[in-house]
Amino acid sequence: MILKIYDIVELTAFMLLKLVLFLCLAQGYTKSEKEKLAPITSVEAIEGQQTHLYCPMATPNGDKINMVLWFKDDVGVPIYRFDVRGKSMSDPTEWSDATVFGTRAKFITQSEPAYLEIDDIKRHDQGIYRCRVDFQTSQTISLRFNLTVIILPENPIILDRWGRSINRTTIGPMEEGDDVILSCRVVGGRPLPDVSWFLNGELIDDEFEHNSGNIIENRLLWPSIKRDDLYSVFTCRAVNTKAVAPREKRLVLDMYLKPIYVNIVNSSLTLVADRKYEIHCITSGSRPDAIITWYKGKKALKRIRDYTKNNETTSILNFVPSIEDNGKMLTCHAENPNVAGMFVEDSWNMSVFYPPVISLELGSKLQPGDIKEGDDVYFECKIESNPKFRKLTWLHNGRPLKTNSSTKIVKSNQSLVLQKVTRFSAGKYSCSALNSEGETVSNEFSLKVKFVPICATDKMMIVGATKGENVQLSCDVKSYPIPKRFYWKFENSEESVEIESKKFTNNGTRSLLSISTATDHDYGSLSCWAKNEIGIQTQPCIFQLILAGPPSVLTNCSWTNESDSSLSVNCSPNYDGGLPQIFILEVYSLKHKIQLFNITNAVEPTFKFDPNRRIFNRYKNSTENDILRVNVFAKNQKGRGAGVFITEFHLGNYKRNQSDLIKESSSPSPIILGLFLTLFIIGTTIILRLYWKSRKIKKEIVKEDKYTMESRCSLLKQDNFASDAFSSPKFQKPTGTSIKTRGKIETIDDEQDPDLIPHYPRLTSIHQEELIPMNSDPSFLNRDRHKNSTNDFLHDVEINFNGLLMNGKVPESCV
Repeated sequence: MILKIYDIVELTAFMLLKLVLFLCLAQGYTKSEKEKLAPITSVEAIEGQQTHLYCPMATPNGDKINMVLWFKDDVGVPIYRFDVRGKSMSDPTEWSDATVFGTRAKFITQSEPAYLEIDDIKRHDQGIYRCRVDFQTSQTISLRFNLTVIILPENPIILDRWGRSINRTTIGPMEEGDDVILSCRVVGGRPLPDVSWFLNGELIDDEFEHNSGNIIENRLLWPSIKRDDLYSVFTCRAVNTKAVAPREKRLVLDMYLKPIYVNIVNSSLTLVADRKYEIHCITSGSRPDAIITWYKGKKALKRIRDYTKNNETTSILNFVPSIEDNGKMLTCHAENPNVAGMFVEDSWNMSVFYPPVISLELGSKLQPGDIKEGDDVYFECKIESNPKFRKLTWLHNGRPLKTNSSTKIVKSNQSLVLQKVTRFSAGKYSCSALNSEGETVSNEFSLKVKFVPICATDKMMIVGATKGENVQLSCDVKSYPIPKRFYWKFENSEESVEIESKKFTNNGTRSLLSISTATDHDYGSLSCWAKNEIGIQTQPCIFQLILAGPPSVLTNCSWTNESDSSLSVNCSPNYDGGLPQIFILEVYSLKHKIQLFNITNAVEPTFKFDPNRRIFNRYKNSTENDILRVNVFAKNQKGRGAGVFITEFHLGNYKRNQSDLIKESSSPSPIILGLFLTLFIIGTTIILRLYWKSRKIKKEIVKEDKYTMESRCSLLKQDNFASDAFSSPKFQKPTGTSIKTRGKIETIDDEQDPDLIPHYPRLTSIHQEELIPMNSDPSFLNRDRHKNSTNDFLHDVEINFNGLLMNGKVPESCV
């Protein structure tokens, strides 16, 4: 009983297993049949080349791809697998059947659509391929491709009429009327190729026959060739696909031809006596090249060279005609050496001319070295010509001379008249004559016109100079002949002085004057004249000598950090010293005592830069553990002004907050202490004198409100003793040091005397160590003084006396 039950269970299990297998097979058969019904795309590939089989992988409804499988023909086993299950598309698992593609295949997914790239196509790669794309949830997609592998035929072989292979690129030489018989043979190719003949690119024979095996042959008969068939190209072409260029072989037809014409090219040329010519003779139509012989009368000529191009033979004769050759025959004889008795000739009856022969002369009654402005001048152009000249041109400095109110061209007797010449009339004159043989330019005649000196420049020259500076002025003039003498004159609002000749030197058309600017009276206007044998200069050369020096210290300087990496510095410009000034920001290394870099602004004293980038990146190695100071100053041609300290940077391990920037010490230096001590002693000495003359002093105070600085160091206060100081012999200008003198020193007042050039104070003796701290209090100079009224008065005296020591003027800043 138990055995029967066991048999029944085993039978039942076996039936269930068969049912499951049947269902699986039924489902697989249905899927396989569906895949076989997928559309087929035809693809052609050339043996040995590369091809692509495109398989789109667009995922429906955002589904993901599991794998891509490639199959060949009806084989159920894949030949290529692209597996991305559990991976990204950029890191797939790929496998290629080594017996099919191996490493020749690669599935490319970076493009859309994706494709299977197959290199080095083989003949056995031909077949039906299927691409199957499996998704995680969506239905599988299948695409089929019919890959046809094209096998190109071998290169064509061309045979002559006797069946011999032609290995050259030409056929012939052949003669006119011959027949061209050629055979084109092609071996191999799948599918079999079409073999055709082309003449100069046009189809002339497309009938071919299939011989035994895989040999295709086309036989061509082209009867009775003509001269026009020379260099014709016969092409045999084999084609079995449009994917690549067809297989071809070309032959160029060569022929023997007789000359058809000969021509002396430049037979219309008019020959000029004693001139070398190259006479060209061209013959065409001869194959091989024709032999050319030249004859003058019956005499054969030598000095010939020949060359051939584009079926034309050119012979060049080097020929120098003479007057005796006029009327003789020149003959070119061309003959083909391979066609006996065939030649052609061309002859030329020569005519020899010559171009004009001319010479230019100054009028017989004129002296070349005695012509001056206002004189009348005339030239004569003598001409001999065959044939007669037809045009006469007058040239001045190589350019055609135009007619105007002061220039008259007289064609009779070939004369040129210049009325009332000027210095611009000077130069080189020549005449040019033209006939049918050419144009000839005469000799050049150099005309020199004497004139009174004139200034080399028509602009007034402004010269800036500091007090005590020696200035050299150069007066340049244009003159012919050169000047015999120069004159200099000085003028200002007070005087007009002619300068002695021993104070300047002359060299040709230049006069050099050295002048010293010791006082304000040495500034003004200087005029320069020159004189030659014609006369004296009418308009002088003008020089304006102005007071100039280094610019004053900048004012109202401030700086801000616009960001963590941006520093902005702004200052106000001060007096420019009488000359254009520029503004410079510098970064100075206290450790190395050198300037690391600077920034220049030619317009205004404003700067913006990145200190971290420019300091730490550019000077990282050379400025470690250093202190860098930022200063600004103005500069002109006379030098740099005093600098203004802005801020400093500490490099290395030492770091400080922005609020801890070092300021200039407020304690006065020993030099300043000594200076004030000296001023104090001198001031005490003159207090009594100031006391008795206080009313007179107040009336004579020099007022220079326009040059007063907005600082606590006010200059020239109401109790100034300047008049006595100026009257002291210590501050008066020594006599004999200038080209002019004056009896006394008046106060500067622009309202009273607008022609007098005002004096602008300057500061030139500030060194790098004496820079003015931007944020320091100017009163630090007086911090140690007593606060009583007596010391305040004495303080004013000291400042005024200090101003007198600085060239007798008021300084622009308190340093």
